[in-house]
Amino acid sequence: MIHAYLRLSTNEDKQKNSFEVQLHEIKSHFEVGKTFKETISGSAPLHKRKALFAMLEVLQKGDRVVVLRLDRISRDTIQSGWIRYEIQKKGAELITLENKRKDSTSILIENILLAFAQYEKETTIWRINKAFENKKAKGQALGGKYPKYGYEFYFEDAKKEGTKKIRECETEQKTISRIKRFRNKTPGKIAKILADDGVLGKSGKPIERKQVQRILEYIK
Repeated sequence: MIHAYLRLSTNEDKQKNSFEVQLHEIKSHFEVGKTFKETISGSAPLHKRKALFAMLEVLQKGDRVVVLRLDRISRDTIQSGWIRYEIQKKGAELITLENKRKDSTSILIENILLAFAQYEKETTIWRINKAFENKKAKGQALGGKYPKYGYEFYFEDAKKEGTKKIRECETEQKTISRIKRFRNKTPGKIAKILADDGVLGKSGKPIERKQVQRILEYIK
């Protein structure tokens, strides 16, 4: 579905940047399914952006968010990076009708997206490792036989003693990247592609449709 996001600041030229002008330009290129609009400063705190969050809430995989210019999303570069990252996590795409060339701001935002993704990965690993440490301190079992796909258990001690920890599994992360590229296909078709290429799961067997579905759910 195509979502049109329109923003107008209270101090802007309403004739030049009106909702009507923005929507007309977007509709001249796309068939719009839903429209979200709000009158608020582009540098306002995110918690005040009600229409923006309403849009993020309903985004589905394969949707596209269209804005007239990137500054309609936000005039704050860090906010723009975060918003684009959230859109990508949903499996959706942000399209700007203007400012298509890669200027310094676009390059900076791309770097911010990479930074958000890396931070989220590291935070996930830290939380899991912290949970392992807490369980061991309480004498509890340290999880199942296998960690979530994309990660692997390891011990810092060569004798496999001490606290079990988790880290990214390079091979499985590459498979996840492939699954991301195929996300517009059904889980069954993705599983068949992987099986045909000889990709195996943690158990040494081909990755099944249900596992592909679970992976797609947590890489949104």
